[in-house]
Amino acid sequence: MDVLVDPESRLLLLSSIAGGWLFILVTVVLFPVWAQRHTHFRVLYRIIQHRWTIHIVLGGFIVIFVAVYGWFAIARHGRFNSTGYDLAIHEQILWNTLNGRFFATSLEVDNSFADHFRPLMLALLPFYALFQTAETLLVIQVIALAVTAVPLFFLANKKLNNKPIALAIAAMYLIYPAVGFVARFDFHMEAIAVPFFVMAFYAMEKEQWRYATFWLVLTLLCKENMGIVVAIFGLYIMLMRRKWRWGMVWLILGLTAFVLTSFWLLPAIRGEALDALDRYAWMGDSTLDIVQTIVTNPGMIWDHLVQTDRLLYLVQLSEPVGFLNFIGLPELLIAQPFLMTNLLADHFCQPTIYCHYTAPVIPFIFIGLIFGLARLRRWLRDERSWYFAVLLVLPLAMVNFWLENPLRDTPLLPSALETIGNAAVVEQALTAVPPSLSVVTTNDYAPHLAQREELYIIGIPSQREAPTDPDVVFLNLYDQQYIVCDGYKEYVTQLDINNYGVTFRTSGLIVIQRGAGSNEQFRDFVLNWNNCAG
Repeated sequence: MDVLVDPESRLLLLSSIAGGWLFILVTVVLFPVWAQRHTHFRVLYRIIQHRWTIHIVLGGFIVIFVAVYGWFAIARHGRFNSTGYDLAIHEQILWNTLNGRFFATSLEVDNSFADHFRPLMLALLPFYALFQTAETLLVIQVIALAVTAVPLFFLANKKLNNKPIALAIAAMYLIYPAVGFVARFDFHMEAIAVPFFVMAFYAMEKEQWRYATFWLVLTLLCKENMGIVVAIFGLYIMLMRRKWRWGMVWLILGLTAFVLTSFWLLPAIRGEALDALDRYAWMGDSTLDIVQTIVTNPGMIWDHLVQTDRLLYLVQLSEPVGFLNFIGLPELLIAQPFLMTNLLADHFCQPTIYCHYTAPVIPFIFIGLIFGLARLRRWLRDERSWYFAVLLVLPLAMVNFWLENPLRDTPLLPSALETIGNAAVVEQALTAVPPSLSVVTTNDYAPHLAQREELYIIGIPSQREAPTDPDVVFLNLYDQQYIVCDGYKEYVTQLDINNYGVTFRTSGLIVIQRGAGSNEQFRDFVLNWNNCAG
């Protein structure tokens, strides 16, 4: 649909739909007598209230989610549309660790702990050891996102004491567009943290504080920035639940973990400050400068936040749940560190639902929805009016799934299922690359060459200069998605023309190896450059 391409048009369309839905919602809320008179709905209500019906349907939803998104993610990878940033990074870390090089990587830094704090990846190692493919990580991510529907269902049922509504919320989560986009996009530890946040909140609701602490500690082990939210969890239970002891424990634990990892451990291993601040350089060159800008120049911050793409992001997050998450504002505010870092980042993909950055926000959208519904229930005098008001969110969620369908391509990102013209040749060439050799390639072929000690990327979005003396150079000249033809030429002309030879060259795919292959063909390739004609 052309209307989906332009952000302003998309925002206008979603706003129009939201306005219509809110009108219908208010109508139902204002006329509870109407709902009471429709007694034939009670029969349907009794049928779906049975426990076995609810659990079977929920299990079916989860199986469908895993099957659909598992296939989609694997198909995307198999068609060379997955990326080195970040699927190859994560697989290389696991492969190196499995082979005795603890968290070693080469794409950005020499060791993963110089870039991110994600020790929980060790828990994935047994699964990866059994099935040493990138697909293993993709399936694990899809399963983690899918099973989040289970604690979400139990949390909703406990808070609302209504199984059909709890099932509806779980279903809305599974068709929530942002969840689908995270599931299809490579592999990221933020996605693994999603069920942990919901489990922590469920344990907290049951006042099982030790279990809640356990789940929060697991989130801390997913990534360094999780500590801020764990700290806010502590503030939340102190202010909203008056649980001062556990609140202080979580507050201190979260802040300590965040400060130690972000400002000591990672920079110490890296040898310099983290590059994450580069996305906020428009506010200042250092953390102190950024904080000062936020405090002293709120007008500039406001102008940034009300840009069309950022307003669209907020609408895309809340419209699928009918904006009812805002009634659960105290719970929603727990996610504000993630939400604000996304909104303030000067990065094309961060303030969108199409990339993994939204993953840690998602649990709190639905936790806010659940607690918002609980408050709405107390405010409304008629139970059946509340019930119908909630059910009205389902068609809105389905409309949003249709408009922002994760199974369909989005203009912001490369195609997910498009097949390159010389895919068969690429498959053949991959078998010609010895696994023990260092490789330079491009972003879309790195995930298929990650099982090696040294792997480097040229073109975008490379964050580390590739060496000019690798063992192997693997290039698909017909594929210029991440690097243009002149970029290929610039790199290959830096190679020592006397020490390299061509080991494979067919239909635009060329494999160049040091000390092997035909040096004559390599000389011809470099000296008689044919503008990537093959």
